[in-house]
Amino acid sequence: MTAVTEPQKSPTFSIGLLAWFVFIGTLLAIGLFSAIRVFIKGLALTNMYDSVPWGLWITIDLASIALGAGAFTLSAIVYIFGLKRFQPLVRIAVFIGFVGYTAALLILVMDIGRPDRFWHPWAYWNVHSVLWEITWCISIYLVIMILEFLPVITENKFFDRMKWARELAQVLHKSAPLFAVLGLGISLLHQSSLGAAYGIVKSRPIWFKPSMPIMFILSAIAVGPALTMTVTLIVEWITGKRLVSHDLLRTVARFSAFGLLIYGYIKFWDLAAVSYYGRLPSVSQALHTLNQQTPYNFAFWIGEILLGIVIPVILFLVPRFNRNPGMLALGGILAVAGILINRWNVTVSGLFVPLAYSPGTQYVLPVGSYFPNLIEWGVALGIIGYALAMITLGVKYLPLFGAKEHSS
Repeated sequence: MTAVTEPQKSPTFSIGLLAWFVFIGTLLAIGLFSAIRVFIKGLALTNMYDSVPWGLWITIDLASIALGAGAFTLSAIVYIFGLKRFQPLVRIAVFIGFVGYTAALLILVMDIGRPDRFWHPWAYWNVHSVLWEITWCISIYLVIMILEFLPVITENKFFDRMKWARELAQVLHKSAPLFAVLGLGISLLHQSSLGAAYGIVKSRPIWFKPSMPIMFILSAIAVGPALTMTVTLIVEWITGKRLVSHDLLRTVARFSAFGLLIYGYIKFWDLAAVSYYGRLPSVSQALHTLNQQTPYNFAFWIGEILLGIVIPVILFLVPRFNRNPGMLALGGILAVAGILINRWNVTVSGLFVPLAYSPGTQYVLPVGSYFPNLIEWGVALGIIGYALAMITLGVKYLPLFGAKEHSS
């Protein structure tokens, strides 16, 4: 019976896989063409300018780093808190984290304007710069993830004849708890510093608040594992195999839901209490400007709150929904969309507000405007193509979920 069924399934799978690689190849080609154009002509080809110097690329960069947080979250749960039942998800979480962080670094190469100077933060130390600290933390954490994931790579048949590689992998595997501790510390540093980078910019008073670093950490911790769960469910749907116990995935969903609730509570407290009792007049004026002259109000309440927090929490916590893998995946996708919208609102919308403060001088400039052009979208599509290619190759050639299938 196997001999009859297999020839029928194989051609369909091959055609589908070929179409998928053609799609990824198209994205990569568009991205490569756009990147070459930017390398030749510079950032003048983009719609970014002095008033709004950060746009789509930095939004993707921040979102990629946040979405890779499942790596340090699940590693900490397993190796620091000793909850071994989450072990089946650590490999895929670390791999997604690696893809997210490398995607962030790739898009940063495009955004810095002088990619030939990418090495300057490591050679010229500016210890007073938050961005310098973030660069170092991300670099160190990327090395930690590589060391943590090398044992998985060496399980591939390619390394069967390399005894030394397997022995090295065993040593690295025994060091997994150490990597988890280091990864947790480094991750908390740069996740919070990304929020602090906006909080310390006094000339842009809208984000000058101590809650920003906390919200960046909580949103990453909540949505990172949700993305890991979603990717696992999508891979199961494509391969037709039960890779991880769905009870475990529902537990991850509930964890993400409670993380989103805490994150939402802090956002509400910041909006309600700080807005009406402790906010500077310049901040109130900035928010009024955004609400009146940009889609920020709609993006915040519909994108961040409703789609990014409320609906995912319902799908993750209500038994009627969280027993349906499709609903769990939908909740994860919406939570990811909420993070993307949040990072856009913080990164770009905050820059729309004109500089209204300068020591000893008060002046008003027009509200900024920005929308990515085709070159910027082209580079973004290339980064998406890179991420999809890495995940596809990882699922196909690496034991990301172990050898056993699960039935529960």
